[in-house]
Amino acid sequence: MATIKEIKELALHAARGTAPANYSNENVNVALREEMKNLASSVNEFMRNRYDIYDIIITTADEVVPNKVINALGMFADVQVVGQGEKAMFRKTAGKLRAKKFLTQVGLSGVYETFRLDKDTFEVSAHAVGGAATIDFERFLDGAEDMAEIMDIITEGLTDAVFGEVQKALKAAVTATARPATNLISKNTFVPADMLKLVNIARAYGSSAVIFAPPEFVAAMGPDAIVPVGTYGSSYPAVGVYAPQDIDAIHNTGYINIFRGTPIVQIPQSFVDETNTATEIDPQLAYVLPAGKEKVVKVVLEGATQIHDFTNRDNSMEIHAYKKMGCAILTHYNWGIYQNTGITQTYNG
Repeated sequence: MATIKEIKELALHAARGTAPANYSNENVNVALREEMKNLASSVNEFMRNRYDIYDIIITTADEVVPNKVINALGMFADVQVVGQGEKAMFRKTAGKLRAKKFLTQVGLSGVYETFRLDKDTFEVSAHAVGGAATIDFERFLDGAEDMAEIMDIITEGLTDAVFGEVQKALKAAVTATARPATNLISKNTFVPADMLKLVNIARAYGSSAVIFAPPEFVAAMGPDAIVPVGTYGSSYPAVGVYAPQDIDAIHNTGYINIFRGTPIVQIPQSFVDETNTATEIDPQLAYVLPAGKEKVVKVVLEGATQIHDFTNRDNSMEIHAYKKMGCAILTHYNWGIYQNTGITQTYNG
């Protein structure tokens, strides 16, 4: 049986997709699951080793979550990782439009507040976000569930929570500031020409732009027509001509991943409960953000992941994990929102 230090190293390699000496990537995942299974081979073994198990999960989450957030949001977001109790200070750039800059960030009770920026630096405070995973010990002992899978669930859940907080701050900024009318487009369908208008606004303030949207919105975009329907007149077939890359992307993943040179970053979607009727992320809204210069989204991840557990009356156990994070949205004139009201999926908001 490996030591806790060795298991931590296996978990980190598995999370990064790498392998230590004498292992292949596949062997790392198999070895990790076996070692985690050894630590929790019975209820008593789990209870005896649970704090070591939690330490492995915390170490992995604190390595994986910041990297996933930076990789996904780095094009349009400044991400700071600070220690427990440390302040995250961000600097705003000066310029001819500095007097118009506003900040929308989370308040003490999760309420997003907007205020005018009068200084060159500002602090983004953090609050706890997280989720839980439930262990059914009967399924656990039968081998239907294992700790490695639970670790993956917790890590993915924490990453998705950060995405959700960014979306909440962006949505709050829509109504919290006096936005230019041209920065908000609301239609009952997706019109490529209208999305291009928002992309051009964002590009004017950055060297490029990025579209931040949930999967329902991206699916409704469909392939972008290079030659629209009916362009050549009635003597030609009334069909559009589409980029082969869009067709391939939809065939392989179900979604396009770039719109007229603008990358699309998907916000991970989830449902409020097991009925799968209401989503956590508003499926109608896409955000078009500038990239390359000053980034309008500011994210802070503070301190280590925290874990505690709770035993239910049926002897199942819930493992709760949370991480402190904060999000702020800078300015209101250099990014846009597209609302597709034709998407009818219920949103829990």
